[in-house]
Amino acid sequence: MIKTFLFDLDGTLIQTPELILKTFKITFDKYFPEIKLSTDEESNLLGHTLFETFGNYTTDQNLIDEMVSFYRMTSESFIEKGLTSYEGALEILKHLKHKKKNIGVVTSKMIEVATHHLDLVGLLPYVDHLIGYESTKLHKPHPDPILKALEIFNAKNKETIYVGDHENDIKAAKAANIQSCAVTYSMRTKQMLFENPDFVIDELKNLKDLI
Repeated sequence: MIKTFLFDLDGTLIQTPELILKTFKITFDKYFPEIKLSTDEESNLLGHTLFETFGNYTTDQNLIDEMVSFYRMTSESFIEKGLTSYEGALEILKHLKHKKKNIGVVTSKMIEVATHHLDLVGLLPYVDHLIGYESTKLHKPHPDPILKALEIFNAKNKETIYVGDHENDIKAAKAANIQSCAVTYSMRTKQMLFENPDFVIDELKNLKDLI
C-alpha cells in the first residue's frame, strides 16, 4: 500500500513546460544568440536546475547568476498572466488527502517560487511538505531530494512513490529505492520509458488505482 505520494512540480502538477521553454529561448537569444538547440535539447532543459543548465554553456559564475536572475524575472512575468494546473491535479490531491495519504512536492525550484506557483493554482493547501532547491546540496537525478522527503515524512521506501515527467525523476526515484510513476503527457515520455518506471499513467486521476 502506498502511503506517501511525492510529486514533481513543473510538467507534472502545473502546466509550465511551454512557458519554461519560451523563457529559455528568450534567455538564450539574449546571452547566447549563436546557440541553436535541437528539440530534444530544449525538452531536456526541463529536468535540471537553472544553475546546472546555464553552467553547461559558460564557466563564468557572474554570468550564470545574471542569466538565472533574468530567467526568473522573465518567467514570472509569464506565469503571473495565467498559470494552470494539469487536469485532475486538484481532484487527485483532494482524494489523497481524503484517504489520509502523505503528499509532498519534490522540485528543483526555489521553495518560495514553488510555494507561490502551487498557491496560484489552488494546490498548496493539499501539500504537506515541499522539498525545493535549497533543501539539498545535490539535485535530481541524485536521490538526495527524495531521501530528504522520506526523512521529513518518516516514510518507508516501499510505501512511497514519486510521480514525474522527466527521466531524471525516474532515475532519482530508483536511486532512492522507491516506486516511480511516469506521466505520458510529458515532453520526455520516450526517455522516461527507457528508465522503466514502475507505473505509467495518462492522467493524474489514474493514481487512484494505486491506493
